[in-house]
Amino acid sequence: MATPRGIIALLLVIGFLGTAGCGRAAIHGKPAQTISKAKTAAKPNPAAIGPRSVVARIDASSDRIVAEGKFHIAPGAPSDAEIRREIAAARKAGIVLPSGDSVQSFENAPSNSSAAVQAQTPEAPWNPRSKPIADWIIPTLQWASEHGWTGTVTSGYRTYFEQAQLNAAGAFSARAGRSNHETTVYPGGAVDVTSPSQLITVLQAYPGPVKLIGGVLGPIDPEHFSATGD
Repeated sequence: MATPRGIIALLLVIGFLGTAGCGRAAIHGKPAQTISKAKTAAKPNPAAIGPRSVVARIDASSDRIVAEGKFHIAPGAPSDAEIRREIAAARKAGIVLPSGDSVQSFENAPSNSSAAVQAQTPEAPWNPRSKPIADWIIPTLQWASEHGWTGTVTSGYRTYFEQAQLNAAGAFSARAGRSNHETTVYPGGAVDVTSPSQLITVLQAYPGPVKLIGGVLGPIDPEHFSATGD
C-alpha cells in the first residue's frame, strides 16, 4: 500500500507529463519542438469570383465631362450616317469644311462664302449681346430702332461651327452650311430679334434700297429676318 507521500509524488509526476503534452510531444523520450501555427491569408477561389468586367476607357477630358454630368445627347441629334451625308452634300456644294476634328479647327475654318465676311458688331441699345451683324442689315435695324422698334438682336452672323452646335442641340435651325446666318454678303445674312411683329410693322415704312423681311417662316421661327425672309 502506497504511503501518502508516494501518492503525492505520483500525482506530481502525472501532472508534469500532462503539462508537457500541451504544445509539446515526447518522441523517443525527447521533447519535441513547439509547433507554431502561422496565420495564412485565405486564397480566393477564382471560380467564385466570376468573369471580370471590362470597362471601356475614353480620354481624360471626356471622363471629366461625364463625371460632371454635362454629357447629353439632345433629342433629334443627327446620327453618324446623317452627318456623313451632310458633309458629302456640303462638299458637293463647294463649301470648304475644316480638315481637323477639334473645336479649334472649326473656329479657324474659312468662311463658307467665297467673299470675306462683311460684318460688324455695332455698339447700340438694340445689340446688347454684341452680336456680329451683316453690314447691310445694320443701317436697317438702326433706322427701325429710331422709328419705334424697341426689340433687340439675339443672333446675327454665325460660323459653320456655331450653326452645327444649334443643330446638335436639337433647336430648330437650318442645317450647317445652308443658313443665311452663315454669310453676310447680300442677299445672304440674317438676324434673329425680339419683338418681331413690331419690327415688321415699323419696316413697312423703311425707305432704304434693300429690305429686311420677317414673318415668312411663321410660328416655327417668327424672330428670323433676312433679305428673303427665309
